[in-house]
Amino acid sequence: MSPLTLSWLMSQEGTIRLADAARLPDDPLTRLTHLRRLTSPEYAAAAVELLELRRRARSRFPEADAMFFTAEGLEQATAASVARYRASRFPAGIPILDACCGIGGDAGALAQRASVLAVDRQQAALLCTRKNAEVCASPYPVHTLCADVTALDFAHLAERGIGAALFDPSRRADRADGSRRRVRDASDYTPPLDFLQTLRSHFPALCVKVSPGIDDETLQQYDAQVEFLSDRGECKEAALWFGPLQDSLCAASSVNRSGENYRATLLRPDSDPITLEPFLCDFPALSAPLAWLYEPDPAVIRAHLVPQIASLLRACQITPDVAYLTANDLHSTPFATAYRVLDWLPYQEKAVRARLRQLGRRVEVVKKRNVPLEPELVRKALLSKDLTLPPCVLILMRYQQKIIVLLCEKPAAV
Repeated sequence: MSPLTLSWLMSQEGTIRLADAARLPDDPLTRLTHLRRLTSPEYAAAAVELLELRRRARSRFPEADAMFFTAEGLEQATAASVARYRASRFPAGIPILDACCGIGGDAGALAQRASVLAVDRQQAALLCTRKNAEVCASPYPVHTLCADVTALDFAHLAERGIGAALFDPSRRADRADGSRRRVRDASDYTPPLDFLQTLRSHFPALCVKVSPGIDDETLQQYDAQVEFLSDRGECKEAALWFGPLQDSLCAASSVNRSGENYRATLLRPDSDPITLEPFLCDFPALSAPLAWLYEPDPAVIRAHLVPQIASLLRACQITPDVAYLTANDLHSTPFATAYRVLDWLPYQEKAVRARLRQLGRRVEVVKKRNVPLEPELVRKALLSKDLTLPPCVLILMRYQQKIIVLLCEKPAAV
């Protein structure tokens, strides 16, 4: 979406047209047909696109219906819950540089703590940042600057009072045909991840946002605390904390056995965030499935803290290469989902169907780890016509070189 088109959407006329279209059925063609009677095809298409982006953004932004997005900007934008948590770790009252701000998902949250200089080389992104900061009603101002962040005079910015920085490099690159693709290698980020060293030399209080799928070898190049953030059961991202932004408790704690200073933080809608810190412990013993199965949160798994959660739960691991834990007793923890094991057996469709009949259960959800089976196809193959039967969760995994299936009750409320 071009800056000119975004400017029109933000104008009085654009606001009226967006409101008109939003009252129509949630169908792009209906909305486009209506808007093309009232404005140019380009503006009509942009309005329909923005309404669709707002719809997709609702699960991540409470104020999505008043915000402005570009398609790529929304893909990479930090969810409001994550942005609020991350901003809370910045010191209050110290101006912050938001390097590569995108559509301003972080800038608005940071402006709850201090004034923000939001920098991006895309003018369209900065237009969104300014408007979205207004929607957030931030107590501190958000100033925007269209520039290549690598060309900034950081010494001058530091002299002007900026004392902390957030660096969120783009994880997209151009294809030969002009389209954009996701990148995995940190050297392909824009700017490359190593640019953080330049930022750090001027702003010791630095946070860097990276993909949670980034490889450990890259992360271990930096003397940072690495925090994997989970929101509603999904590992959303990783944050590298440097200097004064490192949490004092985590800085003083023991690192895990592989020497990585990793932690896992769960964001909870009705409670304060909770963090699992690394501590020295033995690797869990191995055991066949017992009465209870525990599925660690994805952030715990990514932070290599499965031994720690196993120690806290007094649980065993079923097989070394799969993160499912098992125990005879049920223990309450926010860091893992608990299932009661009804039975387990080698996976053979006929035998599993017969056991389900004996148990009087129907399959509702199928999960898998390290097996070449498609969960949805397995679920359909075992589908029961009797919807009055109590549901169960079917979990496929390897055990002693065979594919087994665990028949479990839905997650226990613990």
